[in-house]
Amino acid sequence: MLLGTIVNYLHGALVPFRLASYPNQERMPQAAHPRPPHSMLVETAPILVEGRVALACYPAGETLDYIALGAELGAGVVPADPNDLPSELAGAPPPIPPFGQLFGLPIVLDERLRQCAVLVCQVFGDSDFLDIPYEDWARLEAPRVASFAIGGELPPGEPASASAHP
Repeated sequence: MLLGTIVNYLHGALVPFRLASYPNQERMPQAAHPRPPHSMLVETAPILVEGRVALACYPAGETLDYIALGAELGAGVVPADPNDLPSELAGAPPPIPPFGQLFGLPIVLDERLRQCAVLVCQVFGDSDFLDIPYEDWARLEAPRVASFAIGGELPPGEPASASAHP
C-alpha cells in the first residue's frame, strides 16, 4: 500500500505531518478537508524534462505552463505519460503526492508555494489528505524552485482589450 509507504517515509525522516481520511463509498460528494492557517492545497503533475521524469508541484486549481517551466529550467518540458512513471506509481490512482525523493524523482516547485506554512495534498485519491509543514517538506524533498503555474481567467464573454481599457 503506497499510503503506508509514504507514512513510513515521513516517520523515518522525522517529519511531522497530519493525515486525515474521509472514507466514502460514493464518488460524490468529495470530502471537504479543513485546511490549517497559512496553508495551500497543492497538485503534482508528472513531467518529462529532456526525457527524464520529474514531478511538478504547484497550487491546486492552477495550470502548469510547460513553456515557462522549460524556460526556467533551460530544457524541454512536456507532460509525462503514466507509463513513464516508476513502477510503484504507474498503476497508482491519481493524484500523485509530492514525494519525488521517495520514488527517485526530482521535484520542481512553483515559487509561490514557498510562502506557505503548510502544504496540503491529496494522497492517491479523493478521500486522504496530508498536511505537512513546508520547511520540513522542503528539507526532505530538496525541490528546485521555479515560476511556472498560471491561474485565473477573464470573466466569460469579456475580451482582453475590454479589461485593459476603461
